[in-house]
Amino acid sequence: MLLSLSRRPRRTTTVATAAAVLATIALSPLTSTAAPPTQPQPTENRPFVSGAQTTAVYEYDNAIRERVSVEVPVDADDNGVHDRVMVDIIRPGEAAQAGVDVPVIIQASPYYASNPASYFDANGTRKVFNTWLDNYFVPRGYAVAFVDLIGTFRSSGCDDVGGDYEVAGGKAVIDWLNGRANGFTPAGAPVTADWSTGKAGMIGVSWNGTIANSVASTGVEGLETIVPIAAISSWYDYTRSYGVPFWGKYVGFLHDYVSNDVSPRCPELTRELENASDSATGSYSSWWDPRNYRLDAANVKSSVYVVHGLNDENVKTRHFGEWWDELAKNGVPRKIFLHQDVHIDSFSYRDTWVQRLHPWFDHWLQGLDNGVMDTPMATIQRENGTFTTEATWPAAGAQQTKLSLAAPAGRTAGTLTTDAVASSGTVNFADRKDSDDDYVLDPTTLRSDRTVFLTNELTSAVRLSGTGTVKVRVQSSAPSAAIKARLVDYGPATRYTSYVNKPTSTCWGDGNATDTGCYADTGIATATSDLNVVARTMASIGHYRSLTELEPLRRGVWYDLTFELNADDAVFAAGHRIGLVLTVEPGNPDDTVERRALTIDPAGSSLTLPLTGTTASLRSPGPAETVTARQKAHPEPEKDPAELIRQFVETSR
Repeated sequence: MLLSLSRRPRRTTTVATAAAVLATIALSPLTSTAAPPTQPQPTENRPFVSGAQTTAVYEYDNAIRERVSVEVPVDADDNGVHDRVMVDIIRPGEAAQAGVDVPVIIQASPYYASNPASYFDANGTRKVFNTWLDNYFVPRGYAVAFVDLIGTFRSSGCDDVGGDYEVAGGKAVIDWLNGRANGFTPAGAPVTADWSTGKAGMIGVSWNGTIANSVASTGVEGLETIVPIAAISSWYDYTRSYGVPFWGKYVGFLHDYVSNDVSPRCPELTRELENASDSATGSYSSWWDPRNYRLDAANVKSSVYVVHGLNDENVKTRHFGEWWDELAKNGVPRKIFLHQDVHIDSFSYRDTWVQRLHPWFDHWLQGLDNGVMDTPMATIQRENGTFTTEATWPAAGAQQTKLSLAAPAGRTAGTLTTDAVASSGTVNFADRKDSDDDYVLDPTTLRSDRTVFLTNELTSAVRLSGTGTVKVRVQSSAPSAAIKARLVDYGPATRYTSYVNKPTSTCWGDGNATDTGCYADTGIATATSDLNVVARTMASIGHYRSLTELEPLRRGVWYDLTFELNADDAVFAAGHRIGLVLTVEPGNPDDTVERRALTIDPAGSSLTLPLTGTTASLRSPGPAETVTARQKAHPEPEKDPAELIRQFVETSR
């Protein structure tokens, strides 16, 4: 059966100026059914509005910098008083003097404790926001706010890693901006956001983007848009893959990493999080529901601009794929920006990204009728590094296409074909100590630690767009085991490898000596490679019935396991082959089993992919000849949890 979750209700509780680069923001026409934002505001009292976009009219050096602690209606540290989250604010001073209210762009984070002391003045007021957002948007009539998540840095309480406390802290800031929550100055005096229009947007990378997803899932009034970049949509799926924990006690590790531990309650919470998250079985339980924001997609009232790297193996592409599907079901106005890199900020593609984000914020936060929702829904970086646009995503015309599996039967690899195939016997393979992408090299070389299925050479390009499904009929020699599926594009091509910084720079907005707002220009690097691993997903065989129940496996018993591949968008060029590589994985990182072997029945197994293009060549079996592929497009994904959390911090700054 397909491993899935039933829906549960959420618990209640040369330096150039960027102006030259962006002198004209070209918006391609496209019909849209998205709901309009709230009524546009008059422009006569907003000097930063010029036509259908905001322009830089306010001096960055004249901006007001302040900090406010906002009361949260929870007591996460059990000290008898409501917790407070710290908010650093920068807003245009001239607008305040003229009585012009401004909307707010919010970046909430658990990582601000890593900011150096030089970012703050002697009174603790933030001088450096360490982002381009304030330099660019404050002169254009926006405020920018940084929020310390509950229980982190200067906020009180205890963070609960994506749970109700953390979400309540983010939501409270939106409530304060709209007069529904209490705020206090550093001296303790009450303070209101009487300078704000009440409209807010949330943006951030990694955990910072995750909190945007979570707050939007509450349906809080005043949150007009979110821009989650490389963000989590379900913490269960961040720490597990279909019942297989990536690391033991990882939720507790994350809590310890970000917690300020001001209260003795917080270290106690670490142990509670470790126990409740149940690394021992990897199973899903109701404990995960508040951390599964997809369950509450029906509550989302904001628009959503989803951003993700198609090679992100930290926050895997499943997060944007399933979140996107739920948003679509609920008619949420949305766009998507997909790039070929890993766990990075989309600002790495500055010219392309800012051209999209600026009108997006102008529309949803300033109420400008700039036609942004009539432009293409999707911006996608193709395999060679160039950006294209699409009217919809997944691609129009993508059809779920079932490929049957057949054992080698005298060939050098098994076959993938859209034609029905007769039973061809079983395939056996065993595990080895370390799992890595070397499994995908030279797919027609016979090996005992994998099984490979290949299509014939494609006579024309075929595109995958969306989420595929793997079905296997499998036996295990051990009581606990998992299977990993790698979807591979076999064929030589010049492929994107990374973005690179150039020696020149551009100032994205205004700045000063302390915070110039200038960043290195970027380009892309490419290299010729023989193959690209398009998607990697593993699943616990013992969870074949449900993610909520782990069963011990019995020798000689066939189990039917169906699981989805992580979402993707990939073009398999003419002359290339689609490959499916299956390997054995531990059912749990703490397993003590020394050796596992799996037996696959190809006749009871299949691969289903959402494909567009001419698929006629997929009817022919192949290959009979040797396929050599040694050079991968991307390095092996990082497995060390400490390194992944470092990526979290670096991409969130």
